[in-house]
Amino acid sequence: MAAYRAFFGHVDGFLPGAHFDSRQAVKDAKLHKEREAGISWGLDADGERAADAIVLNQGYEDDLDQWDEVVYTGAGGRDRNTGRQIEDQTWENRGNAGLRRSRISANPIRVIRGSDGERDYSPVSGYRYDGLYEIVEEWTEVGKAGFRICRFRMRRLPAETQELTPVEQQVREILGQQGQGQGASDQSGADVSEVATQRRTTTVERIVRDTAVVRRVKRWHEYTCQICGLALTVGADGKSYAEGAHIQALGGLGRGPDVEGNVLCLCPNCHVRLDRGALYLTDDFYVVDRYAAGLTSRSVPLRMVEQHRVRRRFLRAHRRFWRIGDLDG
Repeated sequence: MAAYRAFFGHVDGFLPGAHFDSRQAVKDAKLHKEREAGISWGLDADGERAADAIVLNQGYEDDLDQWDEVVYTGAGGRDRNTGRQIEDQTWENRGNAGLRRSRISANPIRVIRGSDGERDYSPVSGYRYDGLYEIVEEWTEVGKAGFRICRFRMRRLPAETQELTPVEQQVREILGQQGQGQGASDQSGADVSEVATQRRTTTVERIVRDTAVVRRVKRWHEYTCQICGLALTVGADGKSYAEGAHIQALGGLGRGPDVEGNVLCLCPNCHVRLDRGALYLTDDFYVVDRYAAGLTSRSVPLRMVEQHRVRRRFLRAHRRFWRIGDLDG
């Protein structure tokens, strides 16, 4: 049977955050060619075997997932019945050879996380496409089971290189065309073009950050604020409005990921106050108002739903950022 062609990058409009109920659904979406194996590979333009995607889901015990950086264990050497490592891995394995080829050729790798992966970064159920990574290093070492394994260090490509949807790209282009005139000032003397640029930047950031993950969290909570309980209706059509608030801010190594456990569904007011450190969350999921006074309650329980698993890792990161110690809570 002829080998599949490898396909590098996003597939058929599926962008980071897209959720799938099963491995078969992931395969049907053409994000990964296998229904069970962790490494997806095919032939590149030169006819060489090259990997284009991996799945992180109850993999090898040596795997390390830190969202922005993944240390991935290659394929081979496992007992099919027990899943235990019983022999060394080699570079002759097709998946390992494919990942090595993609490292040499600088091919991006699609990363799909399953619900049995690292809890802080994995979906509650099913599988989630988490975007493009680059392989920066490969080596062999003796793993925890005592056998030699192939290892790959992968880093998530910067957020600006994770493509926008066609609608987001169109909005960015429209906003970029507006306010191209320069030199005008408003009544306060401020440069109008500078103000317009700031507004465009803020608008685009809000659109880009309203990812599939954020939209899913807002649907789970029916657009009701998890802190104050406000269900905000806007416009004549009666549509509900809420914002997705990342507990640990996005971006860069060591910053927060765009995953369900790091997102809250909030009204605009609570969103701003969380972002500015006026509100923070304790490890037992109480929201503390640092500036409450008089009859106002200083803490309230965070509103939760079963399918939304907020992770304590991100609550602690938010408190560290705002230097909130035990005495403050």
